[in-house]
Amino acid sequence: MRGLVLAELRTGWAAWIGVVLLGAVLALSSGVGLSAFETGLREGGDVQEAYSTLAVTILLFAVPSGIAVVGAVARLSVDLGRATYARWQLAGVAPAQASGVVFAQLAASGFAGGILGFALTPVVAGPLVRAGFESGSLFAEMDILTGPLTFAITIPLTTAVAIAGGLRAARGAGHGSPLAALREPETRAKRMRWWRWVLLLLVTFGAALGLASVLGAQDRASYMSQSVLIPVYLTIPLLAAGPAIYPLTLRAWTALLPASMSSSWYLARHQARYHLSRSTASITPLFAGTALVGGLFTMAATTNASFHAGGESLARLSVPQVLLISGGPIALAAVGAAVVVFMSNRTQGHEQALLRAGGASDATVLGSALLQALIHVTTALVLAMTVLVATAFVSATALARFTTAVPVLDIGVAGPVALVGLCLTVLATTVPAAVRLREPVAVRLAVA
Repeated sequence: MRGLVLAELRTGWAAWIGVVLLGAVLALSSGVGLSAFETGLREGGDVQEAYSTLAVTILLFAVPSGIAVVGAVARLSVDLGRATYARWQLAGVAPAQASGVVFAQLAASGFAGGILGFALTPVVAGPLVRAGFESGSLFAEMDILTGPLTFAITIPLTTAVAIAGGLRAARGAGHGSPLAALREPETRAKRMRWWRWVLLLLVTFGAALGLASVLGAQDRASYMSQSVLIPVYLTIPLLAAGPAIYPLTLRAWTALLPASMSSSWYLARHQARYHLSRSTASITPLFAGTALVGGLFTMAATTNASFHAGGESLARLSVPQVLLISGGPIALAAVGAAVVVFMSNRTQGHEQALLRAGGASDATVLGSALLQALIHVTTALVLAMTVLVATAFVSATALARFTTAVPVLDIGVAGPVALVGLCLTVLATTVPAAVRLREPVAVRLAVA
């Protein structure tokens, strides 16, 4: 079985590279927070208290979004290989063995991502944590420790998230009908399982408690110590409810534009709605990153405007501070969707070849690929804007207890992050599609 695992990872590396890369982002971003915590344990006293608070903030921004993204991408990786697993079973591989191979692939990809992220942590953590403090302070000069605690958590975390994300799909790969998988390579949309509803309820309850604490702040110091987590409290429940919310949001706004608008739009809308696993994996990173980063700046802008209206002023967030707190979500947003598109290129190539064989023009095929990328990005931004608006109003409501409240929406950083994600996604979609248009249809169908 080990030979089959290695051979499949080698030949199907494009379908698993996303788990490795995004797993590395999760390991790196959580590793930075854990390194700060480990440094605090070493120093003790006030340093430990300051670094512990910083570590909790970094981890609350990085870990939930990273878990959601890596889990969705791991599930997509397994779904992309359904046809291959079906051929294994038709060739005589036992269902249990097929599932075992998929589990091993998930574990290997998650472990590789964890190792890569941990290896980068000592290089990134020190400069990033020190840059987040004022020059000349004790914290700006301190050596940051990336030690055994960070190692013991980051790598198992990434491996476990990859396995958990693809668990249901891996079980289906070995126990489903091989003929059905070959006939219908895309898994049908499934309702959220009971455990997912329980998780959503727990996450929502925890987020509600956090928001209640912020809204109950009686003074400036209490509000300032908690307000940075407002976008986290608003984003995590939406991530937990993603399988239910993403399709509804996608269908709702795409229904505003009639399918008869163009052939490319009809195809793009149908494919985005049908390929829910691919759509979820594309939407999650851009939504999480944009919502968390934009929410952080919206909270800061609302706070500054409110205190300014009361005759006070506050220091604004610096770029190093933003990267320290939300560097993980920014990286996920910038590259996550593009990585998902790259993973799906082989499947998309087969679909586009079928369209050409059915008489679709090159312009229609290329246009549908472009519009499908835009659908995913727009859906993520619609959800992110919901979080930003809610963050502005929650911040203003909390501030109204002790100063003049002015809700402000700040997309100054979230906009460029979303634009980078859009550009990378469009390039990852259209460039391979344009290259494939030069290939004979029969050759592409034979390869797929």
